[in-house]
Amino acid sequence: MKKFFSVFFKIVQILLNLIESWGGVLFLGLLFLSVFFQVILRYVFSSPSPELFEIAQYSFIWTIFLGAPYARKFDAHIKFDIIFLKLPRKTQLILQILFDLFFCVMLIMTLGPVLGDVFFYKIIKSEVLRIPWTYLFICFPIFMILTFIHNVIWIVKSFIELFSGKVLPKEVELWG
Repeated sequence: MKKFFSVFFKIVQILLNLIESWGGVLFLGLLFLSVFFQVILRYVFSSPSPELFEIAQYSFIWTIFLGAPYARKFDAHIKFDIIFLKLPRKTQLILQILFDLFFCVMLIMTLGPVLGDVFFYKIIKSEVLRIPWTYLFICFPIFMILTFIHNVIWIVKSFIELFSGKVLPKEVELWG
């Protein structure tokens, strides 16, 4: 059974890495290229491209909503934690668990309505490329699910540290 969970968590980790890292790289690259070619078309050839502008907009949205869970994975979001860091470690862990649990409950409660809205948008198409909005905005429920997964991982790590005193190592970025 232990081997099953080990393999299962390894597969989940690989899938998360593929979606967050490579998906983010793909959309960031698409954003860079579309803006680069927009500048060339607009200022060199005096012929702006509405298609490239729309691609830049939607790749920017996808980059943000894939990057936020990636930052959560490494606990790298900006925080105002001056007071929080002065508290005892056990109090910090309890507060972190409570906040993460609250956020997970909010994500679960809102996922259904968000999915309903996203799938409703299939009747609306983007102005230039004529892509159904469902494909453009499905990044938000993906963001919610990925953030939920990372919050659950942090909750488990916090519980382990709270009750055993064993500090589990944080995930480390490959280039960090």
